[in-house]
Amino acid sequence: MRFAVFFVLLIMAGCSLAPITQTFKSPPDEVLFLRAVDELSATNRITLLQQVPQDYPDSIWAIRAETIIAYARELDTRKAQLAAETAEKQQLATDLDRIKRKNRQLEEKIGQLKKLLIELEQRPQ
Repeated sequence: MRFAVFFVLLIMAGCSLAPITQTFKSPPDEVLFLRAVDELSATNRITLLQQVPQDYPDSIWAIRAETIIAYARELDTRKAQLAAETAEKQQLATDLDRIKRKNRQLEEKIGQLKKLLIELEQRPQ
């Protein structure tokens, strides 16, 4: 009986001392998604991210990739709008400066014309 108990304890001790070599491996869809997110953050390109829904259409990572793609496209659209608005604002500022200069010139001419009119009125006829 002692031998059986000793044998069972020896087996249990041997099992508990065995190193755990099993490592967790991410599924390929998650790996592709994470690589795509890394690419997006590094290069601002969504090409690899677009591959996730194509390769794994039923994956939760495909849904997340499509969401990020939509946000990235919206961000690009808004950046383009901002660039256009900035260019338009710059053009308007240039036009305003030109109009202000022209207004000053006209005010100077009006002042000169007023002086001439006063001189003409003061001349004897």
